[in-house]
Amino acid sequence: MTTIAEETMAVPSEAVVEELSLKERRGRVLLGTITAAHFSHHVTNSLLNPLLPSIRDAFALSYAESGFAVSAFSIAAGLANAPWGILADRIGSRIVIVGGLFLMGAASVALATAGAYWQLLALLVLLGIVSGSYHGPAAALIARTFSPRVRGTAMGLHITGGHLSFFAAPAVAGVLAMSTGTWRTPYIWFAAAPIVFGALLWLVAPRVHERAAPGDRFAAFREIGRVFKDVGPVVSLSIAFQFGIAALLAFFALYFVDVRGLSPALAAVFFGVPQLVGVVGAPLGGWLSDRLGRRRVMLGGLVLMGPAVFALTVVPNEALLVALIVFGLLWSMRSTVTETLVMDSAPAGRRATVLGAYYLVNAHVGGIGAPLFGFLAEGVGLATAFSWIGIAFVAMSAAALLIGRRL
Repeated sequence: MTTIAEETMAVPSEAVVEELSLKERRGRVLLGTITAAHFSHHVTNSLLNPLLPSIRDAFALSYAESGFAVSAFSIAAGLANAPWGILADRIGSRIVIVGGLFLMGAASVALATAGAYWQLLALLVLLGIVSGSYHGPAAALIARTFSPRVRGTAMGLHITGGHLSFFAAPAVAGVLAMSTGTWRTPYIWFAAAPIVFGALLWLVAPRVHERAAPGDRFAAFREIGRVFKDVGPVVSLSIAFQFGIAALLAFFALYFVDVRGLSPALAAVFFGVPQLVGVVGAPLGGWLSDRLGRRRVMLGGLVLMGPAVFALTVVPNEALLVALIVFGLLWSMRSTVTETLVMDSAPAGRRATVLGAYYLVNAHVGGIGAPLFGFLAEGVGLATAFSWIGIAFVAMSAAALLIGRRL
């Protein structure tokens, strides 16, 4: 594959980098490989929420303590995104992505050794730090390789790897944990996947490294500020929804078991349904945004998100699957289009840095939301807490409809 000179010190334009098409074999191979790498990245860090009922029982945790466990991982992952993004802009996305995948396997095995609650928290922080190494550099690599005309579609297809992993890994892990009698087994068995696919990506990924022009140490912050000025209002609206969504996802499995009366294994499967639907929703959102515009598609999804979340809290168990499908479709479309909008607005030489800052905030709000929701569930009960958040989402969608007209 022809690549740009890696040592150039000027900010290259988009035209300097060879742009691949999804119709070309090289483009399909690269996108397929990095999508598989995305799948492998999440096979272990997707297990905490669906296995939370088993982990809760093993360590005798309260709802609040369960929320802090989720928070330990998600806040660490959020805070780590920006440093990993800066590193990727300095040494290349390929090195950071592959190195991070190798570390994911090691951190997964380490987590399975936790013998006390404080050890669990510490190892979840470690797993979170390592998890921050993927998304910013991977999105930057995709942006450097695919034309803006198909960038939304390419990003959407790449995101399907994560959604598939968040469905398949928890479903298999739930059955595996039940059959072996411990939540630790999946973390050990699944650790091989990121190592294997990391090695494959090392062979396939182009050695493209766009460096930003040399400047003062605050140049990166100015670039982040410029991007925020361009797309900050609409992206902030999307992140506000992510705050509530992250709290929901953290307690989905517990809600299915404690309130809906499902078995832990079935709860793990149901937890993954929105992720499975994301295999359709992510590329659909990207494709629509390529044709109708990023902002229009994202705002439309946010307006519909509130009623979809509210439905999850009121439908009977027989209709729960349908409600999860609708929620998963809208959720995956929102996340794909938001990431692509940020990607489009970032300068080529600092894409990983800007995307890392976005992922930092996006994951950080989830880390804050989970323990707060845990305290709410302790006070009013998990069923009531879910009802309240469903009503809150309807109000947020109404606000998005009003605010979106001005953006």
